[in-house]
Amino acid sequence: MQILKRIKLNNNIYYIIVDLKYKKSQLEFPILCLKNYKDEYWDGGDCSNLIKEVEKNYTQEKAKQYDKNISFMADVLYIYDRIPFIDGIKDTYISKNDNLPYSEGYISKEDIENYIKEFKIKMNNNNNFKLSNEKTWIL
Repeated sequence: MQILKRIKLNNNIYYIIVDLKYKKSQLEFPILCLKNYKDEYWDGGDCSNLIKEVEKNYTQEKAKQYDKNISFMADVLYIYDRIPFIDGIKDTYISKNDNLPYSEGYISKEDIENYIKEFKIKMNNNNNFKLSNEKTWIL
């Protein structure tokens, strides 16, 4: 199962993609968990709060620390550094004439990680990140 959540950085609209799975809880009822992240905890409300904080703290200067040449990749890396459990990012450009999407793109977690390695992008250490603990969030 995938969930897409909107994140807006200035005038750019992105959707983070999160792969989830159903799992039996200790009480034997189904719960949603992160599928591809070490800490399986998932809560849509916590994720929405994290997104709000990431949006609020965003600046182009912070994003340019990741990539000075490609603003799309700067934003992608900014998001990925703060929301490390995502499985991809989709971008959507809205037409001013009819207020509908006229272009969409997608980059997978694998492509993001390859870009980081290939271009030696310095990322924050977020090994202790937990969606359930705001103190571990990089903002």
